[in-house]
Amino acid sequence: MHPTKKAVILTAAITLTAIGSAAALALPALADLGGASAPKIRAAAIVNGDGSVVRSKGVTGVRKIATGQYCIRLDSDINAQATVPVATSQWTSAPWDSSIFVRHDSNCGDARDIFVGTGTASGARDTGFHVIVP
Repeated sequence: MHPTKKAVILTAAITLTAIGSAAALALPALADLGGASAPKIRAAAIVNGDGSVVRSKGVTGVRKIATGQYCIRLDSDINAQATVPVATSQWTSAPWDSSIFVRHDSNCGDARDIFVGTGTASGARDTGFHVIVP
């Protein structure tokens, strides 16, 4: 192979590797955990009782901080303090006497966080839920 062709191929390989590495480290401005389509909704997520996310929009992370207690981190352009979040229990994992509570909560660590609490009359319980921030 001609030395110039080898140099071009090597340069291309190094460039593609560098681009791939940079892309892996880059975070998009609106980093969704993924998969949800919710027109005219700023943030939404379906979260399992263990804190794993089924799909979301406008949500960059979910932390399960204790039994039945979850912190949902919203995109950086959403001020949780100025929202009216809504949450409901998942049909498949919630007993009939389920309760769910939601509030914007900087106690989770940031003004972008929403707190969701799930449980029953007997106390906190890990229950899947849906949350929407209009």
